[in-house]
Amino acid sequence: MFPILSEILLSGFIINSTFRRMTHLVQSFSVVFLYWLYYVS
Repeated sequence: MFPILSEILLSGFIINSTFRRMTHLVQSFSVVFLYWLYYVS
């Protein structure tokens, strides 16, 4: 029972951290893109 629970928690934590990293990446990319648009125009 316990190993299954810990595995579910671990996979959830990994997915959460990956999702957070992806969101951070998209955020910084959009900021750079906006700066680039502002610079070009």
